[in-house]
Amino acid sequence: MQRVIGEIFSRTERDAYRRAVCAKKRIARAAVLANCKTRKIKLANAYTGAHTIAAVDTSCLAFVREAEKCRVYASISFAVLLLGIGLPLWWETTAVPRVPLPYSGISELSQHQLRIHQRLLLGCLEPERSGIFAVEMMSRLTDDGKSDIFRISLSHFATNNTSIGRAKKMSDLDKAVLGFDLKEGDILVLEAPEALGEDFVHVTAGRAIYFGSKTDGEKLAMVLRRWLMRDSALSLTRNALAKPTEFSLDVENRRRFPASPNYDILLTIVNPEPENIELDFDVERIARQYIEPFTRELGIVANFSVKSQSLYMMPLGVKPTKTPDGHYALSESLLPQIITPLEKKLASQVSLYPTVNLVIYVVPCSTAPLHIYLRNGRRHRTNIDLETFHSPRWGGITLVNPPEEHCLSQAKAVVPQQQQRAFQPDEKAIVRVLLTQLRLLLGITNKEPIEGASIAPLEGLKPRDWELDELLRIRTVEQLTSAKLTLQSLARLLRGISNIVITDTVGDRINAALKLIEIATKLLDDADLVRAFLASKEAFCEAEAAFTDPSLLALLYFPDDQKYAVYIPLFLPVMIPVLFSLKNIKNYLFCSD
Repeated sequence: MQRVIGEIFSRTERDAYRRAVCAKKRIARAAVLANCKTRKIKLANAYTGAHTIAAVDTSCLAFVREAEKCRVYASISFAVLLLGIGLPLWWETTAVPRVPLPYSGISELSQHQLRIHQRLLLGCLEPERSGIFAVEMMSRLTDDGKSDIFRISLSHFATNNTSIGRAKKMSDLDKAVLGFDLKEGDILVLEAPEALGEDFVHVTAGRAIYFGSKTDGEKLAMVLRRWLMRDSALSLTRNALAKPTEFSLDVENRRRFPASPNYDILLTIVNPEPENIELDFDVERIARQYIEPFTRELGIVANFSVKSQSLYMMPLGVKPTKTPDGHYALSESLLPQIITPLEKKLASQVSLYPTVNLVIYVVPCSTAPLHIYLRNGRRHRTNIDLETFHSPRWGGITLVNPPEEHCLSQAKAVVPQQQQRAFQPDEKAIVRVLLTQLRLLLGITNKEPIEGASIAPLEGLKPRDWELDELLRIRTVEQLTSAKLTLQSLARLLRGISNIVITDTVGDRINAALKLIEIATKLLDDADLVRAFLASKEAFCEAEAAFTDPSLLALLYFPDDQKYAVYIPLFLPVMIPVLFSLKNIKNYLFCSD
């Protein structure tokens, strides 16, 4: 019994002692872990004693080390998860994708000089005259070598022993010209025999100019520069686009529609009083028979879509003034007020491309005949049936006055309306006006008369060859200059705002536009006008597509300060404990027990 009681007391004492030692070790654990260098000394002093005490100390120390190991591994896992996975993933998902752009190449565009290589072929009757006249023409055409947009190469030859020297009529010269291999942009200047005249300049419908043996070189150079080459208009177009504050557009540039790969031509006839005036005018046939063939001749310039429509019950929008002569007067200052109400009904704004509006407005009998008066008080046209005007970069309007007999029969009702004859406007006059307006709005200008110089009449609906060359030159200059300015503006924008996304599509378009600009510039210098125009057209389209790409606006209005304001309250409370635990991880991994 005493032995059993002694064993119970000894076991109780050992348990109490063990609990006291473990409690003491738990209290000392903070000090043990705080100073890694003195851990062994403290543990040795704490655990010296009997064999039983050493066993207890060993189990307690293992427990402490296991707990410390779990805490460190938990800290490591949190740090790896947050810093190794979470932070890179957040950075990757919130980073703005920006494809590298050729900023240096775009900045060098302003240093590129746009030069058009113009090839001239001069043929004179005598070899001596051809050489002397060639030197004179080069001096006059280049302002003694100071031309800033043309690089002229002139080759001369004698025609005394050819069919040109034996020509008796202009048609003979036209046949002789067919033997020359003239490309787009080339100009052939031929001296005509004396039988055709001595002092004249005649510009053909092709790419040839005839002049008399006594024609002054100054007159010939004036015809070339003002009618065919138009170097001043090209320089003004380039300078006005590049430096709008220093140069202002002239009348022709303000009237011409801006460059575009596609145009819509909307032909509209308006009959405001269909109950009083019955029209016999097929606007759809006019569009199909006249407008579409003309636009096909300009197919290289752009894609044209011709549409037609008829509108009714649309008033003029202004009140004309009745004159003592019995007709109605419409002041030039009131013409814009006619366009505004018409534009609301034309539905031209639904098109994605620039729309050329050609409107035929039949004047009601209540205000007929209607005539336009200029600001100086004079009549605009002497034709009693038609009055025309056009608005720059919008279109043209033709006012058709019904005949007086038709209006009188309507007013007196002499003949029943069912038996009255329908009003037939002058189709040829209207078509001639429509084509003239269309030519002006697309960039084919009317030439100022030069004394002693003439131009061959148009052959059907086809524009003259040199007119098409002139249009290609000015469109090439306009498209190249616009593409350069667009790329430079876009480069400044993308450099200044780092939040704008630059996708692969935008980057490819910018690189393609830059390359096409360089190609078009080189082709112009090589006198390859058609390919230069096509390259400039493609460069213009690529630059505009890159500038208007919707992806550029994705993060434009989400600056960095707003980004930090969103993410800092989310990440900062999580990051502080993780950052402080890095010290304990370091002590555990790099300090020995």
